[in-house]
Amino acid sequence: MRLLVLFAFLASAPASAQSIERIDPPNWWVGMQAERVQLLIVGDNLDRAQISVDYPGVEQGQITRFASSSYLAVELVIGADAQAGDVTITLTREESELEFTYSLLAREAGAADRQGFTPQDVVYLVQPDRFANGDPSNDTLDGYVDGLNREDPGGRHGGDIAGLIENLPYIADMGFTQLWLNPLQENAEDRNSYHGYAITDSYAVDPRYGTLEEYIALAEALADSRMGLIMDVVPNHFGSNHYLNQTRPARDFFNGSYRSTNHRQSTIHDPYASTRDRDSFEDGWFAPTMPDINQQNEVAARYLIQNAIWWIETVGITGLRIDTYAFSDPDFMIDYTRAIQAEYPNLSMVGEVWSLDPVLTAGFQRGSPINPVPDAGPNSVMDFPLLYTLIDALKEEDSWDTGLARLYNLLGSDRLYVDPLELMTFADNHDFDRIHTQLNEETALTKMALSLIMTLRGTPQILYGTEILATNETPGDHGQIRSDFPGGFEGDTLNAFTGEGLSAEQADMLSFVQTLARWRSTSDVAAYGDTIHYVPEEAHGHGVYVFGRILDDEAIMVIVNKTDAPVYLNRTDYRELLNRTEIATHALTGDRVDLSRDIPAEARAVTILEFLR
Repeated sequence: MRLLVLFAFLASAPASAQSIERIDPPNWWVGMQAERVQLLIVGDNLDRAQISVDYPGVEQGQITRFASSSYLAVELVIGADAQAGDVTITLTREESELEFTYSLLAREAGAADRQGFTPQDVVYLVQPDRFANGDPSNDTLDGYVDGLNREDPGGRHGGDIAGLIENLPYIADMGFTQLWLNPLQENAEDRNSYHGYAITDSYAVDPRYGTLEEYIALAEALADSRMGLIMDVVPNHFGSNHYLNQTRPARDFFNGSYRSTNHRQSTIHDPYASTRDRDSFEDGWFAPTMPDINQQNEVAARYLIQNAIWWIETVGITGLRIDTYAFSDPDFMIDYTRAIQAEYPNLSMVGEVWSLDPVLTAGFQRGSPINPVPDAGPNSVMDFPLLYTLIDALKEEDSWDTGLARLYNLLGSDRLYVDPLELMTFADNHDFDRIHTQLNEETALTKMALSLIMTLRGTPQILYGTEILATNETPGDHGQIRSDFPGGFEGDTLNAFTGEGLSAEQADMLSFVQTLARWRSTSDVAAYGDTIHYVPEEAHGHGVYVFGRILDDEAIMVIVNKTDAPVYLNRTDYRELLNRTEIATHALTGDRVDLSRDIPAEARAVTILEFLR
């Protein structure tokens, strides 16, 4: 297990002299690509302190002083020949002297080469507070106002890291290969702290979830099961109780006091957007309890970049989901993603760009022809245009330009993306009404939605509970959307981990998702194949849509049949996809299918056929 070495004091000074409460980051490493690390020192009487550094291969770099005497930023320049060990740093102010050590650690072998998620993966998204309570002793803790209250949809429900570790066999057995967790860092807010997006200590695991050692153990257990760990990072804002907001180092560390963002992400790329609207979007606060960080402040920017790298290196993260990506300063996000990419060339990053417009979404993907800085940004973006289109495609009556035609038309926009395979696709997530709710609790449509997510281009993501038809009674109610996973909490009468108490419909859905995910995570053609698709069948009222994925001599044929009757498709209409094949295999059942004449497709279902061309 990795061990975290904290800074240590060697000598102290009189109480009236300078003192140190914390240093962020709490440690660093030798052998990083970036030779400089910024230490943000927090304490008392630091404003006029002089600094000296005594360690072979390490020198003092830039010093930044602040209006607040509680902060001092000191840069260490770590030479290529520096060895792991404790760097002695001395602060001198008038007649007092304070000496302490700062630990530089050796990197684990292969740390820089860790592999991120790929189109071959199936991502399982879990709200940690709502999945499983493995350690009831941390449910309510002194010093934290928001304690256990499972009756409150916005309260703490007790899920934790111990519960995740305990139930990893379930996640692996379902066929999921990457675990994305909503933030685990401390959220010491008085209300709605469970969701994790109002971070109050950037370098601490929230103790109601567990410890840093448990977080590391989770990553190691996932790796042992050949799964990866995606961390949710929040560079746009902190929680209002973050120490940097409670006592700000400088007036420009945050973007003023509360004024709401206009949430208009289009202002970033809109050639006609007013400066007022663009500034409102970028500098406005996401919520009253989420102060917006001024990422143009150099110290704040480096703090955020180093924080992401520290977690990746410490825990063994394989991917980042970057929250509210578009809300952050664009120039900063270029530096942010470049710095992470320089340290971890194979690590994956997916940006949350909540837009229905693929033009806007595509503009954030690294390498996109419409990205203003094509060599920067995340390799992946969340495919919100597909999410909204998918729901309309399945709910609407089909016609020349509605229903399945919407899906057909949207995929034509893939020319805007540098690599559509890198998109993260999903039918719902923690911020969106449950897919089963969106589709009026029609199980056939929910199965169709998940089948499409698993067969279209991109890396599919499934929200916990979708496999047992989870719903939210009140549209838009986040507490209900992030409901407790049955079987993870004391007193649960249903247990999805074992299947006990599930209805026949729930059990069938769980089995369906398991079969689908297992197949998807082992299918090269579904992960990497080129796409070919056909205009929705007019002969069937536009209610049948066919597409294929082709990889070398392998192919799949996906038939979406929204009609209420089985259909039989004319083989000659699809000869470009089928080539010379006459026999296929049903991907989910293994049954052989004769394609020599008409091609059968079930009613109200997605049929997935595998074959050699």
